[in-house]
Amino acid sequence: MRLFARFVSAGYLFYLALLAPLIVHQARAVAHWWTPFSILAVFVPPLLMGIVSFVRRTQWVRRAAAVTALSFLVAAAAWPLAWNGTLLQEEWWIARIPGLAGLAAAITWRPKWTVIQLGVAVLTVQLINHYGREPNYRGPLMPDLAFAMGFCLLYVAAALMAMRTGRILDQTQASAYTAAASAAATQARTVQRSRFNALLHDWVMSTLLAAARQPHNNDVRRQAQLTLAKLDELGEADDPTYDTATLLSHLRTAVGAVDHGVPVETHVATSDAGTARYPAEAVRVIGEAVAEAVRNSVIHAGNDAQRRVTVTVGADRFHAVVADTGKGFDLDAVAPHRLGLAASILGRIRQLPGGTVSVQTRPGAGTTIRMAWSGQP
Repeated sequence: MRLFARFVSAGYLFYLALLAPLIVHQARAVAHWWTPFSILAVFVPPLLMGIVSFVRRTQWVRRAAAVTALSFLVAAAAWPLAWNGTLLQEEWWIARIPGLAGLAAAITWRPKWTVIQLGVAVLTVQLINHYGREPNYRGPLMPDLAFAMGFCLLYVAAALMAMRTGRILDQTQASAYTAAASAAATQARTVQRSRFNALLHDWVMSTLLAAARQPHNNDVRRQAQLTLAKLDELGEADDPTYDTATLLSHLRTAVGAVDHGVPVETHVATSDAGTARYPAEAVRVIGEAVAEAVRNSVIHAGNDAQRRVTVTVGADRFHAVVADTGKGFDLDAVAPHRLGLAASILGRIRQLPGGTVSVQTRPGAGTTIRMAWSGQP
């Protein structure tokens, strides 16, 4: 949406420079107020649209695109009020760019309303072109109208399809993140359920059956004591482990939950990493720290910052790097109450057995945070 807004804005700027001599020449045929009014209405909103495309919140792009599409209609509708009856030989300048207004409408509106806007714009400017030119220089109205509509609709339809493809991609990406998170949660539940089933079958049920057969047997008592110990250990048992694919999915989901536009590059360093297992606690802690690092970058690095996340997995270790090209900061000047970096990233990973973390940054030079976990082979 941002790139397309910039493209349309650049088109308006180009046509303003191209049509400037014609605009000045045709000002004699209308009231003195219409030319500056039409320039403001037709060209200023799209230029603002290009500017706000650099703002993170896309709602400003949508609003500017809607104003661009509507203000063109307003300028064209005001022409009959300003026309002084002078007939021209050349085409009116406003009749040359109705397609740009249709492209702006395609950014923010659905196809139905975009086509309606384009149809009204083309009809209005073709009427201006027909009745505002000398008879010997005007063409037949209906063929001119059909040609202009078909020519503009070709590009507007392509724009609508591009925007529709972008929306489908956004929805697909969001569904993929949701599915990845659901798969990770399902695996965790499956592992826990397997532990519970094994404990019930191997210890609890066998102890109860033995007690039912020989309730006053020393072996049964020892088995019962072992079963109780196993139950006591249940809350202290190690967390389930993740394989490489689930680890990478978990980290991608953590990044996508904050900003799905941040690219995540993954590497598997060794061939045996495909069969390795990683403790869930390490994956969870690194994932939360990565998400917090991305969140901090989104908030503090600036709108123009480029972000990337790189994850490398080895047989008994993995590490993640969150880097941006933003404003950076003075690490020594971070206030103690700023918990995002001190507690949620540095403190969290330093308390993780096998976890290491480092921060490289300085004002104006971006920020790079490296987080890693290493276990025993």
